[in-house]
Amino acid sequence: MNTATLIADPVVTAACSAAAALVLLLSVLPKLREFERFHAAFDAYRLLPAAWSRAAAVAFVAAEAGAALLLVARPLQATSAIAGLAVVGLATAAVCINLARGRRDIRCGCGSDADSMPLSAGLVMRNLALLAVLATAAASAATAPVRALAPLDFACAGFCALALLLMWLAATQLLANAGRARARA
Repeated sequence: MNTATLIADPVVTAACSAAAALVLLLSVLPKLREFERFHAAFDAYRLLPAAWSRAAAVAFVAAEAGAALLLVARPLQATSAIAGLAVVGLATAAVCINLARGRRDIRCGCGSDADSMPLSAGLVMRNLALLAVLATAAASAATAPVRALAPLDFACAGFCALALLLMWLAATQLLANAGRARARA
């Protein structure tokens, strides 16, 4: 059994899609609740003219929410995973650009105020892990045979998604703690 055979399984599609959908939802909900805080963080990246900033922030949140919600729709998983790749890829590119500019002091804007963190290489690595999960979801959804999932398949996909989500949450907490420690130093 090779890697392509392992990826081309609807359980892999379900696990990666569910994990990515949960991560994106957990990321988009604070942006919706505290849009002004997110908009301020978005604007601090200084990648767009100030006049475009609000509209671009709204479009970003809408794209992120759309990708998250559509990842659970089985016929649209490949397309929505690609949309998720675009959203997370844009966010990661924005972080990389600002790190290259030496702007480590701005907040990422990627969650609530409690888990917001300064830009760092660790944040880029965390996002690269999510990009890998989304790429796996897209590849798996595009190549997996259509078959009904058995109860054991759902259980396996659910536990895999939960494990991926817990790793994401742990990485986020570690990065937030490191940012707080750096701010105190």
